[in-house]
Amino acid sequence: MHTDRVTAAGNSAVTVQAAVDRALAKQRAEATREVEAILDAALRVAERVTPAAPRVADIVAEAGISNQAFYRYFAGKDDLMRAVYQRGIARLHSYLEHQIGKETDPAKRIEAWIRGVLTQVTDRKAARQSAAIIRQLGRQAELDDSGLIAEVGALLVEPAAAAGSADPERDAALIDEAVFGVLRRHAQHGTAPGQAECDHVVGFCLRGLTRAC
Repeated sequence: MHTDRVTAAGNSAVTVQAAVDRALAKQRAEATREVEAILDAALRVAERVTPAAPRVADIVAEAGISNQAFYRYFAGKDDLMRAVYQRGIARLHSYLEHQIGKETDPAKRIEAWIRGVLTQVTDRKAARQSAAIIRQLGRQAELDDSGLIAEVGALLVEPAAAAGSADPERDAALIDEAVFGVLRRHAQHGTAPGQAECDHVVGFCLRGLTRAC
């Protein structure tokens, strides 16, 4: 009898936990949808009003949410802009990982990374949105760059090593700095590299890697 009571209590605890887990999963899914809607709205509004600063009221209206919902997730506009920027870098990381994953040749993997980064300014909509967010963040974007961009650049280490680099981490860092330098220059001036410039950047980086080996 005692064993039966213990078993029943254990089953009840499992049932309760399962119910709690379902409820929390539903709340997390709803919160994720709301946050993504806010981030997407911030991108659209920032692009639309740049160089002026987007207003929280306009972002809330664009997202179709309440002020209460907005401040449930973000301390304010600056906090939101950082979140938008960080999500953009995370998406870039996933995109580059996918692009280089489609290639087997080390040089082609590096080329895919370079062209993938430059797509951020050759795609005019992406370039306008990125420029608008960076303009709002100002100096903070450069401070946030350090760790986030380092993770993106780290994707180059393995293909650089496979290409025969004697110092793949340093070579990867140099390619990273060169390519992001081109990207920032175009982003600041609202321009985009043409095919010839993209080809030149790829060739320059690959030649430098070969000579370093």
